[in-house]
Amino acid sequence: MTTISVNVPEPIMTAIAERAKNSGYADVTEFVTQYILQIAARQSEVEELAIEGLHSGPSEPWNTGEIDTIPEQLKSKYGS
Repeated sequence: MTTISVNVPEPIMTAIAERAKNSGYADVTEFVTQYILQIAARQSEVEELAIEGLHSGPSEPWNTGEIDTIPEQLKSKYGS
């Protein structure tokens, strides 16, 4: 395994350590490693979705009604 050193301001390190502890990780290293793996997995997922979108055929313009409903859809799905 390779080791890297990262300098962060003390308030950020405190926040990272607290989040690691509250999330049940053994230490900050485990938390940061898992977080980076999650970011990489999400990036791959986004790339796959983008490729799927490109292969789905030509796009169609949205109408004003569809655009206007987006905020309400997001609020109902994720809360306000």
